[in-house]
Amino acid sequence: MKIINLSDISADWCWLKDEFNQLSWQHFSSQSVNLAQFFPKKQSLKRAIAAWRAVNQAKHGQSLLVSHGPRPAYYGAALAKKISPHLPHLVYSFNFTDLPSSTQRKLMANAFKQPQRFVTYSSVERALYADYFDIPIEKIDMLHWAVHAPDINSFGPPIEAGAYICALGSQGRDYKTLFAAIKTLKQIKLIVVANEASVKDLDIPPNVTVHTNIPLQNAHNILAHSQLMVLPLRDSQVPCGHVTIVSSMFFKKAMVVTDSLGVHDYIKNEETGLFCMPQNPDDLSQKIASLWEDAQLKNNLSESAYAFAQTHCTEKTAINYFSHYLSTIQY
Repeated sequence: MKIINLSDISADWCWLKDEFNQLSWQHFSSQSVNLAQFFPKKQSLKRAIAAWRAVNQAKHGQSLLVSHGPRPAYYGAALAKKISPHLPHLVYSFNFTDLPSSTQRKLMANAFKQPQRFVTYSSVERALYADYFDIPIEKIDMLHWAVHAPDINSFGPPIEAGAYICALGSQGRDYKTLFAAIKTLKQIKLIVVANEASVKDLDIPPNVTVHTNIPLQNAHNILAHSQLMVLPLRDSQVPCGHVTIVSSMFFKKAMVVTDSLGVHDYIKNEETGLFCMPQNPDDLSQKIASLWEDAQLKNNLSESAYAFAQTHCTEKTAINYFSHYLSTIQY
């Protein structure tokens, strides 16, 4: 069987190829498509070309299309629906920061009739996407974010000196509330790793340092040497932050996290993290201060979170899921 991998990720990446090396793998990425700068909607066109290449390759012999992310999945599914409608298609990392509206929603709903299975990283997303795109909910599986556990001793001396807390990530974040909270905690230094758009036009307090566009290794260094991690989310529904949460768990970092339905599969209040109320700087500052000052609580939360990650979030979760999925494919 051929596994046709479709994504927006580096062309060198091929998901579970090493773990399932008895299968033939090919990866098609939008990053491998070169277009001149003048093309309109360049990223969409690159995705369409990568999907065209993937689906055309998949129609020869027994193949499985595995798309990663909703937009590669959309182009892959739309083309497969026309070229090879019965092509087995697994949509992994089915996650939207913002749901499409109007015409885009209708086009996606039509295309998403083609894949046989979808994987989301939270229970709330499973129900949300089933309703929003008219996908039978039994076709959508919830799986915890699964990664190779990082070597927490491999990141060298700290990039940032002294004791500090950190906040990482950009999707669905509420740095406005976090900055308002940390402004009242002058004794605590905050290091933020995010993209420029997520902190644009915000008043950055003097005890905050913001890093943008830094290598992942540096971001992990900041996380590894921090005292704790804060995940400020924009509301009580946003399904974001899973990658950051799991990384923090493996790095044995206690967390203050906005109470959002999207993270309830990972954070149990006062067990694997502390919840704070959405868009409430006073509650957030109180939770940060309590965790900063209570070493025992910090240790209890970090140990419990680490145990959770070891049970639910290692690469074995993805391997076991994919192995089972392969056994269900019929041609």
